[in-house]
Amino acid sequence: MPRRTLSMFMIFAVALTAMLPITMSSLAQTPAAAPNTDISGTIDVAMVANPQMVALQELVEAGAFNEVYPNIQVNLTVLPENEIRQTITQDVTTQSGQFDVFTIGPFEVPLWAEQGWLTEVGEAAGADPNYDLGDVFESMKAGLTYDGGLYALPFYGESAMTFYRKDLFEAAGLEMPERPTWDQIAEFAEALNVPGEVSGVCLRGLPGWGEMGAPLGTVINAFGGRWYDENWVAQLNDPDSAEAIRFYIELLQNYGPEGAVGNGFTENETLLIQGQCAQWYDATSAAELITDPSINPDFDQVGFAYGPSKKLPTGNWLWSWNFAMAENSDAKDAALAFMMWATSTDYVDAIVAADDGWGRAPTGARASVYENPSYQERAADFAEIVLNSINEANPNEPTEEPVPYTGGQFVRIPEFQELGNDVTQIFASALVGDIEIDAAIEEANALANQVAIDAGYQE
Repeated sequence: MPRRTLSMFMIFAVALTAMLPITMSSLAQTPAAAPNTDISGTIDVAMVANPQMVALQELVEAGAFNEVYPNIQVNLTVLPENEIRQTITQDVTTQSGQFDVFTIGPFEVPLWAEQGWLTEVGEAAGADPNYDLGDVFESMKAGLTYDGGLYALPFYGESAMTFYRKDLFEAAGLEMPERPTWDQIAEFAEALNVPGEVSGVCLRGLPGWGEMGAPLGTVINAFGGRWYDENWVAQLNDPDSAEAIRFYIELLQNYGPEGAVGNGFTENETLLIQGQCAQWYDATSAAELITDPSINPDFDQVGFAYGPSKKLPTGNWLWSWNFAMAENSDAKDAALAFMMWATSTDYVDAIVAADDGWGRAPTGARASVYENPSYQERAADFAEIVLNSINEANPNEPTEEPVPYTGGQFVRIPEFQELGNDVTQIFASALVGDIEIDAAIEEANALANQVAIDAGYQE
């Protein structure tokens, strides 16, 4: 069997073992909480199908939540990111009441709270000393606040960083700086790219405002570009923005993996683990996953650096996946109980015990995680970079030039979900060569301008 085929087989085998459903026997290490029989009901929960949420799903299905709340039935809907975004958005904006609880980000929370679609949960969480709301990072709570109220509870948080294969860099005689520039990333990509074997760089090419749109948005910021100027005139064809977009697409075209247009977070993570990608810029939440020995046999070959800089030292990526409650839920007590359990320190302890490690534990939201000696040992190579990246991100001032919006890897306006999806579809067409890059930039800029005009942002 060829060495590369054998390596992929081994990775698949260990990953499959790591992803086996959590059983009640695996929860034996978790301290049992006194059952709360005062709250009952049935709740429907919608979640994004990333590894941390899948681990939560397994723990719920294994009975961990019902050990604490035996009279609450939880029905879970777990779907890929693009699909779950569409499903949740349709449910909430039409007020159809399909879900009591759902995972959303800091993009949606203030907008939906303003519309009266979400229930304020900060008062109840803050009143429970066992929950310890003060342990949650202020930067995470800030993005979930509207008019002084907290409308979601953080499950995990993230910024962005650079991951790279130390073995590939060493073999090529290259050294990744702690704080690389995008020019250096491009130089490394050219030097390390071996067509058909190793891609010099991996970036998200999958269309979607939360897929390609997230890293691309931070590259635009880092290059000194912006989506709109202070008068809501589109700026995607401004020299700095256009340079960033052109750089991103050409970097993938020249040194990215084959079929990059279909790659999101998970696909690129897999390529890095398999040694088929030399460097990858994406969410810091990947750090625990790709250093989990049960998922990545070559975990010790993964290196970490800050997100690349250009004109700005950071692209201001700051995100969290959070549990929010529908205002029209008819099971609010049960919904709140689930939300607080899933975002508590008790849950972190439970998933670490059940998973036998920190691989799929939620991080980036609570200070106590980073004070945990077990985590400090596990995350010694990247914890400081993650914390600093979260603290250095400033989505309220995301660009070099003044802008009328907030958001690092997104523009916090209701129209951005559709705009970001449509713009990344245009750039995906450029990525595969169906349209010239400059023509794609002009088309995207015209679309962004029309959205601002139609929404009444431009006077």
